[in-house]
Amino acid sequence: MGVELWAIANDDQDKLAAYAGSEGFDFPLLLDADGATIESWGLTNATDARGRKIPHPALVTLDSDGVVRDVYVETNYRLRPSVAEVLERLAAALGGTGVEAEADD
Repeated sequence: MGVELWAIANDDQDKLAAYAGSEGFDFPLLLDADGATIESWGLTNATDARGRKIPHPALVTLDSDGVVRDVYVETNYRLRPSVAEVLERLAAALGGTGVEAEADD
């Protein structure tokens, strides 16, 4: 099953770049500086003291035609799905029968 991973965040651009570099990310980390994407997807959890939108952690799976096949939203912003959970959801949403990945879960 071929998949592409993209991440969207609304933190400071320099902070995101430093984090992506320190973690060795090899996928696009997109900036949602004004929180418009977070809001349009209905993922706004809260707003911090600076007025910045805090998103719910979410995993949205789209197929190659751009059709949304699965949406997972965690209401606790401190929790994230494990790599194994992400791979299971991808396989189920896209009709795959297993995806292998090395992970430090």
